[in-house]
Amino acid sequence: MPSYTFCCQNCGDFTLILKTMTGKKDRAECPDCLEESTRVYLPPNLFSYSKELRTRFEKGMEPRRMTREELGPKQKIKNKSASRPWQVGN
Repeated sequence: MPSYTFCCQNCGDFTLILKTMTGKKDRAECPDCLEESTRVYLPPNLFSYSKELRTRFEKGMEPRRMTREELGPKQKIKNKSASRPWQVGN
C-alpha cells in the first residue's frame, strides 16, 4: 500500500496510507484540523545523510513546470542505415 506525506500549515507533516495509487495525490485533507494540505515529495532512504544534504535532495524531488525555452533546442535524430535490417530496432 502506498504512503504519501503531506504538510498542513497548522499541524505540520502527516502521512496517509492509501489502498490504491490511482487518482491525483497533490492535495489531501488534514485528519486533525480538516484543512487542505499540500504533498511533500521525499526521496527514498535518506535517513543516513546529513540534514543539509537531505534538504537539498528534497528540493530537487519537487516537480516543477518548465517552458520550451528552458528545455533547450529540439535535437534532430540521425537516420542511421541499419547494418542488420532483419533485427527489430536497428
